[in-house]
Amino acid sequence: MEDFTSFVKDELSQKIGIGDWRFPQYFDKPINLGLIKESLIAQKEIIELFFSKVKELAQTALINRDVEINRILFSEAPSGMTIEYHQCLPKCCWNSPIIYRTDQSLSGKIYEIQAPGSGWGDLYLYALCLKRLGHVIPPEYFEFPALYAKNISNATGKETPHVFHMVDAASVPYSARYLQAITSNYIKYWGLNHEVKMDDLDCIISHSVVSITTSNYFKTYLQKAENKKIVFSTSPNLIYDEKAIYILPFHRKMKSFFPEEIRSIFPFTTFIENNGFFDENDNFISLDSFIKRKPHDRKYYLKYGGPDTNRNWGSRTVFRLNGNDCERLLMKANALAQKGEIWLIQEDVSQNISDIFYPQDIANILREGNHLKISGYYGIHKLFGIKVMARHHFKVHGQVDTLVGLGI
Repeated sequence: MEDFTSFVKDELSQKIGIGDWRFPQYFDKPINLGLIKESLIAQKEIIELFFSKVKELAQTALINRDVEINRILFSEAPSGMTIEYHQCLPKCCWNSPIIYRTDQSLSGKIYEIQAPGSGWGDLYLYALCLKRLGHVIPPEYFEFPALYAKNISNATGKETPHVFHMVDAASVPYSARYLQAITSNYIKYWGLNHEVKMDDLDCIISHSVVSITTSNYFKTYLQKAENKKIVFSTSPNLIYDEKAIYILPFHRKMKSFFPEEIRSIFPFTTFIENNGFFDENDNFISLDSFIKRKPHDRKYYLKYGGPDTNRNWGSRTVFRLNGNDCERLLMKANALAQKGEIWLIQEDVSQNISDIFYPQDIANILREGNHLKISGYYGIHKLFGIKVMARHHFKVHGQVDTLVGLGI
């Protein structure tokens, strides 16, 4: 472990002059994922179909002024991103994200998709460190900088794109800075290359849609996007930046719009309304009756679903409902839901794994009582790589007691 950490510090200090950062712990060998890796590759097309369906539903709801869908997607629009704002967005500002990260359970269910998500520099960093420890790593991990840059190049149509990567909202800033360092032979970044001007960009990458819209050049960027002269890594609308979209494939009024293959990759997700919620069989469950259930019948998460980045960030406002604090949590969320906030009830699929065979590496991690999270990093056309995280707590988000590794 110590050798791996020293390699991490050494590599980062060479590339970005790293300061005194707090690091998680590391697996000192690559994690063999077996068929799990194949499933992450295969789900790429389904994720793209999901993005397309959500976009179509949102745009139609705006045109038709659909109260129910607009309430779910836009009820908490921050200043400047109202329904009227979304109605005026050009077509290009609804494109699917060009880079994104999944967070998912070993069951294969995706908790959420973050665009772009944190940790993009980690894949190459971990590969280098593991190679120094003597491990054989698949070559695509060492090709990552060129492949990542090619992804941006394909999206922009520019051989050497000019990019503004906003790291103000990145949850792991050193990883974002490292990504810029290892790709700077292929991409010219604003802030790193004197040739790149704020009004002469080909692509804007942000970890928060709100950050994009508060840029002092945002109106210029919108005009350029409409003229196909600039690309947003994540389009400047709310649908790709809030958890509320996971309600839609299961909603009693909208589920027919989504094919079953989309529902198959997500855990059942609903939301609090009228002092209760509709379950997977479209039966209404009052919060009072749910609270009275035994803990093993309350295996759900409570999550904030709106766009407020003070809460919709990492593992903030994510709670399990099978504990003694279930009533307190639900009563508070219900009061906020009555004020227009969106609060999700999402099936806990983290432990639905007892009848599944796993590779020895995964079995050993589980045997030690860990909760696991798998993250797939995707570009326009392919899966770039996989990160594995393990912790003795249901919130697994890179805390200092988290074990982090590379999936192969």
